[in-house]
Amino acid sequence: MSHQNSLPTVCIVGRTNVGKSTLFNALVGRRTAVVKDQAGVTRDRYYELVTRHDFPFTLIDTGALVGEENLVLHEAVRQQTALAMQQSDLIIVVFDGLHGLHPLDSEVVDLVRQMEKPTIYVANKCEKPSAAMTATELYGLGLEEIIPLSAAHRRGLRDLLAKMEELVGSSGLRSELADGKDAAYQEQDEDSDEALVRFKDESGDELDEDVIPDLNNDEPALPGLEEDPDRPINIAIIGKPNVGKSTFVNRLLGEERLITSPIAGTTRDSITCDLIRNGQKFQIVDTAGLRKKAGVKENTVERFSNIRTLRSLAQSDVAVFLLDASEGIPTEQDARIVGLAHEKGKSLVIVVNKWDLIEKDPRIAEEYRHAIRMTFKFAAYAPVIFVSALTGLRCLSVFDEVKRVHAAARVRLTTGQVNKLFTDAFNSKPPPVYRGIPIKLLYATQVAANPPTFAVFVNHPERLRFNYERYLKNTVRRHYPFPGSDVRILFRRRSRITNQRRRVA
Repeated sequence: MSHQNSLPTVCIVGRTNVGKSTLFNALVGRRTAVVKDQAGVTRDRYYELVTRHDFPFTLIDTGALVGEENLVLHEAVRQQTALAMQQSDLIIVVFDGLHGLHPLDSEVVDLVRQMEKPTIYVANKCEKPSAAMTATELYGLGLEEIIPLSAAHRRGLRDLLAKMEELVGSSGLRSELADGKDAAYQEQDEDSDEALVRFKDESGDELDEDVIPDLNNDEPALPGLEEDPDRPINIAIIGKPNVGKSTFVNRLLGEERLITSPIAGTTRDSITCDLIRNGQKFQIVDTAGLRKKAGVKENTVERFSNIRTLRSLAQSDVAVFLLDASEGIPTEQDARIVGLAHEKGKSLVIVVNKWDLIEKDPRIAEEYRHAIRMTFKFAAYAPVIFVSALTGLRCLSVFDEVKRVHAAARVRLTTGQVNKLFTDAFNSKPPPVYRGIPIKLLYATQVAANPPTFAVFVNHPERLRFNYERYLKNTVRRHYPFPGSDVRILFRRRSRITNQRRRVA
């Protein structure tokens, strides 16, 4: 399995023309992979980050393990598929349920079993009950469970996703809650005397006012979530093509580890390098440059490179965004790339490269810093460092900044600290009255770190507007700056269960 902060990787395999790409598109939620009723259409590995379901994962579409008609390509396709299976935490094997058992299916099963990975077997094209009956022939391969589905009609996907989550789990706050590490937010039986609280962004469940814990509690709001000291800090170096990412990584490593060139797009894949500095382990990932999506053609090397870059960003602890000072002020594309890191809640450091080409004037640095703040208003929390990868100017200071923002993102405030902070904020500037009823703060707590996330429970959360949320964020930062991290605030109301009990009483 991948390490704690990585997303699970799932690959889809099978013989030719069983609907692997159709299933890939169904799980992704859009037509991404090429689909055609012809054997051997897919020959390369295709990666996509999937976040639309209850747990995020990276999905790989592959060429046929067996059945490729072009003998010249057959071995190359099989090698690519084997690499995909080796990289994966879970393998989904697709059969043709409509036509039942095929002589090549046993060869597929034999190859997959050699990987010794968690595996799900599915029978595709089961739109009709008769197809599902035909699919039972596949049990002759010695399989314990086969999930019938129709990828083209989106039938049976729920059963498949449930099995996937069972086998590979999920990362982040959901895993921590499922493991019972935060007793205040575990899912409990609705018939019990205690409230049911499911803390998910999309959830409608709310905190029961009767079971609010001690507001002056000095214990951290998120107990038992300490980092593994031996785990490296994963750094994703991101930016547009040809801003000097590989040269910068070479300077950090102290050796010419990566190929560099003035030609844009020299780096086509995400390259991972390990380093220990002052006792701290780092894992540095040099990524391919990101251009505007409209400028990248489908089914090209650059498209594949972009997907790998997004995957590396999703798995990172800290995103280091590189700007090219010689190109002038940041562009709209720069803002899009920084926005990706911001939306994913990554700790962020902005590095302005090629500063050796700029005239030495303190005012110019301040003007450029101001231009960055204006372009990246949504990420004003990110520290800015001016470096030269060519000369080494201030490059190594990036490590200190990365450690600082990484530590800040994992700060966990006590319940007492959080409630005092938000109580003082509400008292200092109360929110607007709603239909003559004041909006009251019931309780506040930190529900996640990295980025710091706070749940604020009030009587009318839907009436709190963006400007009041911004005021609360600024208040939090005045007391706890959280450099390099976004501060997220989730407004919730009291539990419906409590309201129902009061009406009954």
